Amino acid sequence: MTAQNQQSHILIADDDPEILQLLEDILSDKGYEISAVRWGKTAYEKLLHEAYDLLLTDLRMPDIDGFELMELVQKHQPDLPVLVITGSTSTRDAVRAIKQGALDFVEKPFDVDAICHTIGKALEVGRLRGESRLLAEELAKPYRFENIVGEDDRMMDIYSLVQDVAGTNTSVLVIGESGTGKELISQAIHYNSPRNRKPLVKVNCVTLSESLLESELFGHEKGSFTGATGMKRGLFEVADGGTLFLDEIGEMSLSTQVKLLQFLQDGTFRRVGGTQDLSVDVRIIAATNRDLKQMVNEGKYREDLYYRLNVFPIQMPPLRARRGDIAKLARYFLQNFGQEMGKRLQGFKPRALRILENHLWPGNVRELENAIERAVVLSKSEWIEEKNLTFLDPGAATLNDSIHTQMMHAEGSLQNQVDAFEKCVLQEILDECKGNRSQAARKLSINRTTLIAKIKKYSLDSTEAKTS
Repeated sequence: MTAQNQQSHILIADDDPEILQLLEDILSDKGYEISAVRWGKTAYEKLLHEAYDLLLTDLRMPDIDGFELMELVQKHQPDLPVLVITGSTSTRDAVRAIKQGALDFVEKPFDVDAICHTIGKALEVGRLRGESRLLAEELAKPYRFENIVGEDDRMMDIYSLVQDVAGTNTSVLVIGESGTGKELISQAIHYNSPRNRKPLVKVNCVTLSESLLESELFGHEKGSFTGATGMKRGLFEVADGGTLFLDEIGEMSLSTQVKLLQFLQDGTFRRVGGTQDLSVDVRIIAATNRDLKQMVNEGKYREDLYYRLNVFPIQMPPLRARRGDIAKLARYFLQNFGQEMGKRLQGFKPRALRILENHLWPGNVRELENAIERAVVLSKSEWIEEKNLTFLDPGAATLNDSIHTQMMHAEGSLQNQVDAFEKCVLQEILDECKGNRSQAARKLSINRTTLIAKIKKYSLDSTEAKTS
């Protein structure tokens, strides 16, 4: 008798008392705990009030048959593995049952070894399903709405939008500057959706070349290009049943945009070098810090794709526009990094908190997080003091005259004003770092790839040390 057998409780439903007794004897002798019933409705009642590890059911019963019982199980206990009992002449029923969700079947007359082997495999599947569900619940915890930090009115509106859209299959476009939490919002949508037990696959469109991005997304066939020594499944296939998060969607080439548009239109795509249309069930969440509408007007982005992606836009505000959340976020990061580094920290001294609240945070929440981590490293007491934040550029603590001038003269939409502000800050940091992109990226608390994309976006002058 194994430990697994002792812990496994099997429910058997069959209207034939002799079959029921035989199965009960066989499985009890193997150490399983058995509950045996002769009616489908009785089996269902037991499933509602007691936990089982496996259901073994006949397909032909007088009240509700095994197919109806499986439908009820799928609805209320989708993790529960089901095996069906069949006769040698009911192969068609067995195939139908497997298509409906049964793992396998046991055939009369019974072979003891075969039954025990099949049941062992089914119990292992049930265990893995349970572990998968628990893992999905653990992964979802950080992305529950109550765990996303921020009480600004604009953030509360965003939480409401996330709640509205999470339970649907609607494509979502998350728009905002780098570091505003676009990926966090995409994770919140996925983990609060019915897809939360399926993969959330992420890809950054700016980090891959045009040909490599297309191969990564859609896969390729053997021999489709030099180096394609075998068939490769793309991320669309990997994400089947789940969500594909396309970050920096504004950097996608026009040719790749065509293939993405085809998928959004009819749910199909082809691998690179392939001739067969493939179909998967994938939800698209895209994110960008670019003005896609402006790119459409400039002929740099497909208008039809833009409208397909922009079904449900979510605009993430920059941290400077939600200043009331700075202290709350800072305390949240302080608690996390204090625990991680084994430091008992009480909070921020008033002057230190004032520095944080007055800083412009061009790198947004990500920059604030990095700043608090560094401050915790530097802290020698229970409080974060002004001296622990001297690395923050004091010249950027308030709106200086040049930035203020840029903001006042920016015409048009709020996005134009935000772009003017961002362009000015980036140019100032690049000038200060003498064009050293790596140094500027560190100072801005953004990655170098994002900085290069912004330099291209605004046509900034960073000719010095371009290869740094």
